[in-house]
Amino acid sequence: MMVAGEASGDAHGAGLISSLRQNLKSAEIFGIGGEKMLRAGFRPYYLLDSLQTHGLVEVIRHLPRLYRILWRMRDALLEERPDALILIDYPGFNLKLAAYAKAAGIPVIFFNSPQIWAWRKGRLATIKRVVDKMIVLFPFEEIIYQQAGVDVSWVSHPLLDEIQENTDSNAFLKRNGLQEDLPLLLLAPGSRPSEMRRHLPVMLESLPEIQKITGNIQCILPVAESLNLQLVKQAVQSSMVPVTLVTEHFVEALQACDAAIVASGTASLQTGLALKPFVIVYRVSALTYWLARRLADTKYIGLVNVLAEKEIVPELLQNDFNVSKITTATVRLLQDEDYRETMISQLQTTRSKLGEPGAYNKAADCIESFLAAD
Repeated sequence: MMVAGEASGDAHGAGLISSLRQNLKSAEIFGIGGEKMLRAGFRPYYLLDSLQTHGLVEVIRHLPRLYRILWRMRDALLEERPDALILIDYPGFNLKLAAYAKAAGIPVIFFNSPQIWAWRKGRLATIKRVVDKMIVLFPFEEIIYQQAGVDVSWVSHPLLDEIQENTDSNAFLKRNGLQEDLPLLLLAPGSRPSEMRRHLPVMLESLPEIQKITGNIQCILPVAESLNLQLVKQAVQSSMVPVTLVTEHFVEALQACDAAIVASGTASLQTGLALKPFVIVYRVSALTYWLARRLADTKYIGLVNVLAEKEIVPELLQNDFNVSKITTATVRLLQDEDYRETMISQLQTTRSKLGEPGAYNKAADCIESFLAAD
């Protein structure tokens, strides 16, 4: 059984399924996932959107639905008795399911650790109790789990496999009706509908202000598979600066762009690894933000800044995520060459800390070895 709760988890799940099937060709993999996992040959009990929530406080109204799904998956564990339960991030749900699996004697493997180094360190005790094998993406996570006595392996980060240096983006630009001689700004409002509703309007409102200073710009928005394309189209129709929409193709759009405005999350790490100058934004309810800041053990929200242990990419959160500050930050990204070069150099240093490509194959080897020894 495999359970992913986010769009990034769906990508991880698909990568793991493909790598596992290289040696375990007849493996049957079922559970909760998205379109990418389905295309990899996954049997769903629920699709990804059944788990979608946003924020600490906002999740409360979704709890009855989430618990119904949790209890159904608990029953599925007992009915199907899988050889292992593979959980991908999404700790609030997945650690509860892990406890059921542990009680039933089903091995639990967790891929992509919860961010216990950032907040809710108390989860480490729960992980030690209910997770049999932890597979992590960042080197400092391996140290944390080793010190806690958890069986852990670091496999590097899968996003490293997406990086293609010196890629010619001309074909991508031409295919999408974009010009080579105009600056291209990428907008990444998030992969959840709630993130798009909170972030996209501010981004769009900033575009004409940016263009007043920089001159003509082009904008591109790669629409995540988890979003409704028609709703995004409706949202950008009112933009005073045209925005080109592409379905998926986030990496290609990244490689073609000159700068980006990116909601915190996996997309911000992808942007950093692609060595593109960008600004991180995020907004949740005031109460959620207040709680998160008091629970957080890290100064930064962006993973590139966490890895660098300093702010190399500006973070505009909550009230700081406004038209004025977005305009100032983006203009600097597009026009200040010294600033751009410094950020790219620091991103290069951060990227070098994440190991070598091949994370999914290494993770599959870990899983196969663990099950063979069990």
